[in-house]
Amino acid sequence: MNYQRIYNTIIERSKQRTLLEYTEEHHIVPWCVGGTDDSHNLVMLTPEEHYVCHQLLVKIYPGNIKLVKAAMFMVSSNKHQRRSNKTYGWLKKQYSEYMKGPNNPSKLNGTWNKGITGYKNKVNFSDESIKLFSDRMKKNNPCAGVKPWNHPRATAVTKGIWARADEIYNVWLANNKPAFCKLFGLSMNKKYDWKTDGKEVGPFMNMVKYFRNGWIPTEDTEWKELKETV
Repeated sequence: MNYQRIYNTIIERSKQRTLLEYTEEHHIVPWCVGGTDDSHNLVMLTPEEHYVCHQLLVKIYPGNIKLVKAAMFMVSSNKHQRRSNKTYGWLKKQYSEYMKGPNNPSKLNGTWNKGITGYKNKVNFSDESIKLFSDRMKKNNPCAGVKPWNHPRATAVTKGIWARADEIYNVWLANNKPAFCKLFGLSMNKKYDWKTDGKEVGPFMNMVKYFRNGWIPTEDTEWKELKETV
């Protein structure tokens, strides 16, 4: 089967239409194989098309673990596409084959460490191995650099909270920079209850981290775009 031809057909079709329904942005040439964020490398696809394109990319570029991970992420998290057990199983096998080789983090030292603890196997990593693994995950993460409100798992609720980041930031400053639980209570006008407020508290956890790192909502262009659309 000519996977490249099928892929090209979907891409070319997307360039010749304007959709009013929900769409997702897609890089024609993926970042991991030299693609850029230039407009000529971006198209808007339906979630179903986006889902299929990422499966095709795994076939077009066999052995590229970054594309396998991106496709796995879409299968497990895309709310607009019914999860396919066969597709998910196929992607997991691709990932498993990759991890059998030297890319497995537990083999970074060249040998397996099978120290027995409460878990079946324990691997003791050296500081160098941990750093290598951390750097690799930062580089390979398909959502690296994506703001929380643009994350594929962001919901209308979490986006709505992020859209209030400017006022929440002022509350944070006025109350001696509290932790996320207190900030949640001050901003939502209710005491945090982990049984019912789990979905709402996530943005506050990330927001406090952002604030502590010097992030100011009103100085962030991407946040301003969110504020205008929500």
